[in-house]
Amino acid sequence: MAWLARSKNTSRRKTVIYAVTAAVVVLVLIAGLAFANSISVTRITNNARSLHWANATIGTSALVRAGLVQAVTFAELSRQSDVVTDEDLDFAMDQVEAASGELDRLLDVAGDHDSRDALAAFVAPVHTTIEALEAGEIAAAKDLVRNAVETGYIVLSNALEAEQAHVQALIDDNSADGKALNGWIVFFLTLAVPGSAVAVYFVTARRQMRAIKERSRLEVEAEREIGRAKDSFIAGLSHELRTPLTSIYGFAEVLSDGEVQGVEATQETAQIIANEAAEMTRMVDDLLAASRLESTGVEIEMVPTRIDDVIVAAATPFERAGLRIKREPTAAVANVDAARLRHVLINLLSNAARHGGSVIGVEVNQGDTGVDIEVWDNGAGVPDDQVATLFQRFVHDGEASLLAGSVGLGLAVASRLTALMGGELKYQRFGGATYFTVTFPSGPAAGVDAVEGAPVTVDLTAEEAASS
Repeated sequence: MAWLARSKNTSRRKTVIYAVTAAVVVLVLIAGLAFANSISVTRITNNARSLHWANATIGTSALVRAGLVQAVTFAELSRQSDVVTDEDLDFAMDQVEAASGELDRLLDVAGDHDSRDALAAFVAPVHTTIEALEAGEIAAAKDLVRNAVETGYIVLSNALEAEQAHVQALIDDNSADGKALNGWIVFFLTLAVPGSAVAVYFVTARRQMRAIKERSRLEVEAEREIGRAKDSFIAGLSHELRTPLTSIYGFAEVLSDGEVQGVEATQETAQIIANEAAEMTRMVDDLLAASRLESTGVEIEMVPTRIDDVIVAAATPFERAGLRIKREPTAAVANVDAARLRHVLINLLSNAARHGGSVIGVEVNQGDTGVDIEVWDNGAGVPDDQVATLFQRFVHDGEASLLAGSVGLGLAVASRLTALMGGELKYQRFGGATYFTVTFPSGPAAGVDAVEGAPVTVDLTAEEAASS
């Protein structure tokens, strides 16, 4: 009996050992498959980042290309007439250098991207062209733009499109591999543990795998949606930039060929070129501002500022172009960044000119606690179904015109810059008129000399900029 008892105990111990060994083997197999699945998810995430890099490089290279064309045009016009001033040319060069700097940053983080060599080949003539412009070698810069820059841009665009297609194929393949691994996990769980393990699987493992799969699907779908939105946005942007650029080239060739006779006709043609160049500059300004809000941040220098000076600076280019703006002098002062406020007002005036009525005005009201700057027009206003998304980025349906500034950024950039200065931009409709009101806390009393303020750099991540 003692032997039998010992035999039963030994058999029981062996059974427990076998069961524990089998369980350990199953758990190791499951853990290995789960680890392989996590690697698949990591690959999808890395490929999604590569797709984002390619999309950003396409947009930035298009900006650099358009900016160089604008800078060369400004340089030619500044030598031939006083339609474009040295300040205009310097401003255009600043925008080109800023966009070129962003392109350099993308090249620095390119790593082993397939398009890296093409990007480097495009960046080299871009820097050479900028150096030629800074040295006053306009003819050489123009030749570089027409040949080296344009050729490099075409090669880069083709390389980026090929890389996008390749990365998308990798994402699809990794998604398929993930599904296969999930199938193996299901097989081992149901085969090795027919009872309790099956219940554990359905309660925990399957739920976790479903969550991982759903997260992966959402991440991939989000990247695809971003890619589609940016492709659509870049296509629309190319069209919008091409419109003023075509006018600039066309009228410039008319002037250079001597087809315009008389001083009045020449001035009118030159004014058209200046107006189109100013509109293209405003589009590039919005794009660079939006890019900085999502990446490096925007530097804000808050100082007591006379509001009337900023309004005059913003309205004068529109008035020179023939737009009548009702405005009265004001002694109001607010603590703002004058350059950023001018950017905001230019976007609001452009929005009113494009989408508002025939009568446009700017009014300033200063109270005890704040300063209100109202840009109004007698147009029909914004449709009710668009009010909720009025200050969001890239809001357009692909069929209609891009909202507020032709690149879908004007009102969004104006709202974000206003918020960074501690103000608020609101849309209102009453009395048969449309009002965009910018509100800031009051500054020192009128007549006080402006003082230098310490610059405040506001750094925003992409998520913070998108949620603002």
